[in-house]
Amino acid sequence: MISRYGKEYLEKLNRYLEKLPEDERMDAVMEIESHIAEGIANGVPEAVILSRLGDPRKLAKAYRSVRLNGLKGMKSLKDVFAVIGFYCTAGLLSVMIVPVLATVAYGFGFCAVLIVIAGILRTFGAAWINMSIGPGMEIATEYSMIYALVVGGIVGGIAFASWLGLKKYLAFLSERYRRVLPGKQAVHG
Repeated sequence: MISRYGKEYLEKLNRYLEKLPEDERMDAVMEIESHIAEGIANGVPEAVILSRLGDPRKLAKAYRSVRLNGLKGMKSLKDVFAVIGFYCTAGLLSVMIVPVLATVAYGFGFCAVLIVIAGILRTFGAAWINMSIGPGMEIATEYSMIYALVVGGIVGGIAFASWLGLKKYLAFLSERYRRVLPGKQAVHG
């Protein structure tokens, strides 16, 4: 049996969901009420259940954002939390991972091309292009092309590996997105 505090929680949730259509708001409140009742029936103290649910304002905001994002396929509170978790983890990581991999892939790819061009130009007499292994260790002109191909290949390999990593990361994100959003699988799958 839900206590007065549980009912107050549900009333607050209902108030915070007032922007949703009546049927969706009632479904959300009934789902949370059912979740609380089920927890109590399983011996979990109501206070623990309510603390796990968190602030009713934040819970309502999560429900509203799910609706605004067109995620009507959410069937349970677990689905809502899965979406929130996805955005909090993958979204934050992507802000760092995607730009770094893209910058390395395209920057190193461009440099690999420039290195090979420099090797060709130096081989055919562009003396203004310097190639060295270290201080005082200049590459002989006749080895410029070989050196440029080796170094360009290494730099190009790093670019290619970064590009593959970026591609795999984006595919991983896409797959996670499809798994987290069950209502979208039929559209994208």
